[in-house]
Amino acid sequence: MSAIKRITEIMKIRIFLFNFLLNTLLVISIVFSSFGCKGEGDENEPQNENKIKTVLILGNSIVCHSPKPDIGWYGDWGMAASAEDSDFVHLLIRDIHQNAPSADIKYKNIADFERNFDTYSLSNLDSLRNPDMLILKISENVNDEKALNDDFSFYYGRLVDYLDPYQKSIKIMVDGFWGKKYVNKMIEDYALEKKYPFASIDDLSLDSTNKAIGLFENAGVAAHPSDKGMRMIEQRIWEKIKSHFGSNEH
Repeated sequence: MSAIKRITEIMKIRIFLFNFLLNTLLVISIVFSSFGCKGEGDENEPQNENKIKTVLILGNSIVCHSPKPDIGWYGDWGMAASAEDSDFVHLLIRDIHQNAPSADIKYKNIADFERNFDTYSLSNLDSLRNPDMLILKISENVNDEKALNDDFSFYYGRLVDYLDPYQKSIKIMVDGFWGKKYVNKMIEDYALEKKYPFASIDDLSLDSTNKAIGLFENAGVAAHPSDKGMRMIEQRIWEKIKSHFGSNEH
């Protein structure tokens, strides 16, 4: 092979190696650049508000109760609270909206489920399914003996699964304001089994100042949480959910 031919071959090899090295460096640069963009996006991306867009609060008359003049109740909010903004639901709405102003918060009285948990038609709740966060605060209207004999835990779990069929919701379980021999423990055991956050409020009724005693003639209404009791309920629930809204304070 002539000297010129050898030089030509060597030059071709060098050019090939140079182009290969250049392309390799270009690919590496693009890959690292992509990682850099992703990191910056994660750092600046809102961590909480964008995740929780819908919140559903289910309960009973402590959540909301329409006017019932025959028992001396004229409000249209959590029973025994002095005003709408003093019940625990609206206190929660205030705290959530301070951190996530665009969150859509819905609430409903499902006392019918409590009284008839084994026959209640869950299709009544179809419009409320798949919330980003579910706060379930029931117990007070569940008959203790019926709960024990008719497997309340099963129907409670079925309710939760119906509301969150894809298991994507953040779920917070809350027991009852009034002491119950079996029901509150069933709710706590369910939450522990599923590893869901659990807020216990059944001790609050032991302090009479947490009830509306003396503010209503009807004993049933007066047994409901006072404004102070409502604040205490809200605080215990808020402690369980505030981290999801980027808050470290009450």
